[in-house]
Amino acid sequence: MKSMFQKAMDEEFSRLHPSLQKKYALNSTSDYKVITKGTMHEIKGGSRLVRKVSHLGVKMNFAFPERGEEIPFYMENAAYRDRHGRETMSWRRSFTFPETVRCFYDKMKEGERPNSVDNFTDQWGIARLPLMLKATQTGGMLLTSRDMTFHIGKKYIKIPRLLGVRATVLEEYNDKTELIDVHIHIYQPLFGTILSYKGSVEMLFPSLSVGTGE
Repeated sequence: MKSMFQKAMDEEFSRLHPSLQKKYALNSTSDYKVITKGTMHEIKGGSRLVRKVSHLGVKMNFAFPERGEEIPFYMENAAYRDRHGRETMSWRRSFTFPETVRCFYDKMKEGERPNSVDNFTDQWGIARLPLMLKATQTGGMLLTSRDMTFHIGKKYIKIPRLLGVRATVLEEYNDKTELIDVHIHIYQPLFGTILSYKGSVEMLFPSLSVGTGE
């Protein structure tokens, strides 16, 4: 079965580096999950006000105020179908700062629009960032967000660009280090960069001994 990313990218999917192909081929029938671990060389961004507000998101695992360098990073991706039968991938990240561990959870689902996936950035599945997918010339994966919407019931309410959030994710294989270089940038038009982090990671694909679902 094709994953949501394979469907969205069509023939362009084959241009991705093999490691990235395996990650994004993950679907609810796969017999493996994806583990990503490594180091974020730099975590920065956000004014004092933004970082203060970020404290509110700590308990809900979608924001954190800490910043730093050489921060250990760990992430698991698992695929399943949600209660509506929609193909879904979970993203569970953790950042191990010197004094605490911070987590960031979100989910991606098959896109409502052609050639896209939907990223839900909160635990209730309300805040939606449609993502466009593109293979770079070097075999990397580039994900860029469209206009943010709120998903309430069966309706999507478009958020004005000035009030919404933009996100860019770039993953590229580094031939010298044999690791994946990652760079994530989250931006808000009124407040500028909310969060930016970059680092180097390896990807593992352990087999599932027990089925995964949520």
